[in-house]
Amino acid sequence: MPDPDLHQGFLSSLPERVFRLTGIHLSFLLKIGTVLLVAVAGISWTLLSTDAEHAGTASGIEGIDSKPQTAKSKHSDVSTLPSDFFEKLPVERLGILNSKIELGEELANSRGEYAERATDQLLFLYGARCNLEELEELDSEKTYRRLAQIRQAALSAGNESRVATADFLRALAACNRLTRRSEQADFRFATDAVLNLDSKRLVDLGEAKELYLDAVNLHNSTADQDSTAIFLDILSDKLIGSPESGISSLGLRLKDYPKYFRFYTAIGKQPYSTRESKLQFYGELFENIEKAPPRAHLTYLVIFQLLDRLLNKSDVQTASFLVKRLSKAASVVSPAVKAEIDQSIENLEKRIAILGKTIDLSGSTFDGSQLQLPNGKPTTLVFWQPSDEKSANHIVLLAESEWLDPWESNVLVACSEPQTEDQLETIGKQLTRFTVLDNVTSLRLTTELGIDLVPYEVSLDKDNNIIRLNWALDQ
Repeated sequence: MPDPDLHQGFLSSLPERVFRLTGIHLSFLLKIGTVLLVAVAGISWTLLSTDAEHAGTASGIEGIDSKPQTAKSKHSDVSTLPSDFFEKLPVERLGILNSKIELGEELANSRGEYAERATDQLLFLYGARCNLEELEELDSEKTYRRLAQIRQAALSAGNESRVATADFLRALAACNRLTRRSEQADFRFATDAVLNLDSKRLVDLGEAKELYLDAVNLHNSTADQDSTAIFLDILSDKLIGSPESGISSLGLRLKDYPKYFRFYTAIGKQPYSTRESKLQFYGELFENIEKAPPRAHLTYLVIFQLLDRLLNKSDVQTASFLVKRLSKAASVVSPAVKAEIDQSIENLEKRIAILGKTIDLSGSTFDGSQLQLPNGKPTTLVFWQPSDEKSANHIVLLAESEWLDPWESNVLVACSEPQTEDQLETIGKQLTRFTVLDNVTSLRLTTELGIDLVPYEVSLDKDNNIIRLNWALDQ
């Protein structure tokens, strides 16, 4: 499903965090809670249950020099993890964390120049250990207790950043607990951790994504859907309340997820096989839409893609009817995304209206040649964006396949975003089997046909009548 990059590249590069470790970034440590290694035969479960101090000494910890260490060298050791950390067995990772924690505690208690920085690092190390313990079903009470002690000290000192970090780490670990344990006591614990989050302090998109993806994974794996839906609803409200638009958007997606995940997963597969099952599928989709209109733009994008499947002669009337229902339901959408959704609905209506009609295929190619259409052959018009990885891959596949034969049909390639002359020339040389259109012709057709999904294909008969439109990744 489009996921969260889902969900389709929906998150770009993650911003630097205010609370950054020297040498260990939070997102790196949080992977401890999300990367599951394959179990190795012969490692007994009792070994994983070894006491923290014993695990630290039994695992052959790298990086702890036997020579007398200065505060600076200790700080450096606490701040780094072995390059192969995630390739190690859980018991080895736990031992490494324990050794770092022991050194960090020594620095924090020294009251020296590295004490404060060591305390920040300890916070993340305990959070990482807590995640690992939850995912490996080890006793995490001691770790949670130490996290709470660091938080209380930060609260007393007025260190709001450290308090917010401790709250986030507790919530993340508590969410991971639910993937292994789903008793009501565990849901209460995780709910309490999430309720303790301060939405205004949720400002790091990378952290929020970790929590979002863990919650989605919980939903997809739990047997207790009712309790999970309540938990996700509470978490989504916290994310929605963030002052950062990207995090708020994650919250809206999470708000929709329990109701619409079935339809998210329908993208990329055929969820129906007969006319009756098709009608049932869309009927259930719109029952959801009208009962609980989606909050997130991503959900509407999925709906637009599903409706686009109906842009053929036999289903066009159904598509037109459903778009009118969608327009009415979307009238209550947040102002932040309403304009974009309204434009997408307008574009979908354009595509519905043009089906079966004759369109003007006059214009020029990238090298200035004039189009001479119709010419007695059917035409396929392919829209793409070179900056979009999926549509770029689709063009490559078309060029390498025999599906579109340029001797039997006209294959026109239109970039739905402006290109420089040099870029168009490069594209034209790469796609020698097809006809690459110039900017003016490409953008005119993009607008007239309401193309806002890429890659997209429009099929025409030999007289330039449109017989089919479809999002090209949905074939």
